[in-house]
Amino acid sequence: MAKSIESLVEKEIQKGSTPLKLDSVMVPAEGFRDIDSRERLINILQYLLRVREHKKLIWNDTLSANNVYMDVFLGKTDFHRAALITGREEIYQHINWYGGKLKPDYNGKTVIESDVCAFSIAEDELEKCKKTYDGKEAYSFYFGKYQIRSLYADCLDYRKNMARDEVTPHATDADTQQAAHDSKSSEAAYGKYSELFRLNDDVIRAVLFQCLLLDDLKIENGMVFANLYTIYLLR
Repeated sequence: MAKSIESLVEKEIQKGSTPLKLDSVMVPAEGFRDIDSRERLINILQYLLRVREHKKLIWNDTLSANNVYMDVFLGKTDFHRAALITGREEIYQHINWYGGKLKPDYNGKTVIESDVCAFSIAEDELEKCKKTYDGKEAYSFYFGKYQIRSLYADCLDYRKNMARDEVTPHATDADTQQAAHDSKSSEAAYGKYSELFRLNDDVIRAVLFQCLLLDDLKIENGMVFANLYTIYLLR
């Protein structure tokens, strides 16, 4: 019988993986941006994949090994790591091919969503991750392959639940009024992107690319923050 992902993650943590746990996902009001040209799309993909002019963002391949990237090969979508530049270049070529097939519309129909994923970690475990680099305090994290995939799946599930909670009908009048208030709040926060925030299939044509970047973590008040990016093609 195949081992559960939870047991595999637990074993990786026992062997030294940094024990991060997802706390929440935040979609900032400014988290949606139009991509208005192919040149802009190419630049964003190169940045997210740390290739071409942006490959210098990765000074150590062990850092990029923590990132999870969407890949499309032979018509099949998968999500995996790509530590080496050759692997990230391959994903870049695959997504370019996929984009050529889908033919993005740059007149308000190609949008990138940038989410902030907050992870919790015990104070003593975070202390273990402290290092000194060039005379400055820094942090070094190690994640196992199953753990990374689990963290990524947790982020996606949380984001989907945010959209589900936004559109779920409520039973009582009081709840209905609150739901209407929440709906107006999301429209006020996200404006023309409110239906995209709700992940409404009526407005989403396809997901061109997605990634969770764990090579650029930020630490604040004992919490660890990473960015989840999704590029949508709209109808």
